[in-house]
Amino acid sequence: MEKYPYLNEAVAAVLARRRAELAMSKKKLSEQAFIERAYITGLEAGKWNVTLNVLFYLSDALGMKPDDFVHEVMVERERLEGGTS
Repeated sequence: MEKYPYLNEAVAAVLARRRAELAMSKKKLSEQAFIERAYITGLEAGKWNVTLNVLFYLSDALGMKPDDFVHEVMVERERLEGGTS
């Protein structure tokens, strides 16, 4: 199966942006989301796919509803594709 275009990059951008807005370190996010810091680093680098389970943990730790996180990813992916600016 091929990667969905720009999905990993969009997740990376949303995750890094929200973490920066909260002035939250990767270590702090990993502790609050019960996820290894290395996995968060990989997600923010666009190297790894996010699972639904991880998405829920990240959303909770970032103070977001999962559907809001997904919506932001959709908007970012569209922007990366050149659909909107």
